[in-house]
Amino acid sequence: MNWKTVYLALAHQVGPLWSFFKVAVPVAISVIALWITLKDRRPRLRLKARKGKWCILRPATDGREFIFSGIIEVYNVSARANAIRGYEMWGKRDNGHWEKMDSERYRMTVPDFADAEVFNHTPITLAPYSGIEVYVQGIAKMPQPYEMDVKVLVEDLFGKQYHVVVRAFS
Repeated sequence: MNWKTVYLALAHQVGPLWSFFKVAVPVAISVIALWITLKDRRPRLRLKARKGKWCILRPATDGREFIFSGIIEVYNVSARANAIRGYEMWGKRDNGHWEKMDSERYRMTVPDFADAEVFNHTPITLAPYSGIEVYVQGIAKMPQPYEMDVKVLVEDLFGKQYHVVVRAFS
């Protein structure tokens, strides 16, 4: 048997299978790439409590309220740009119930410094696959505890809400 005859016999049997793979493989790769791209375009944020004691409780001007201040990390884990458009804070009482805290945009100025610290700043734009530290602050109308769990809810541009629970200390 000649090698040419073996090759031609083999090519005659494999030919239709090869034409199928020539079309099917690129189509399958394109469909998988489209699925990954569309799945990755959904808005997704990840909130993390910063390691260490970055959240504090301090008394307000009168003794019936206290102020929660802290820093959380917000990561955009999507290929789509996103923005933060709102905050809510909830403090956990001793009896286990969550109580809503006032969480508007606050600006704290320190004498002799030009920079003012802004809490609950909106809008904060997040580029794809990026992260930022966010200064949050809430005022609770209850006596100040020594330590407290605070749930920070962040609403993104698309209306989805994300939350993280942080431990704040006096």
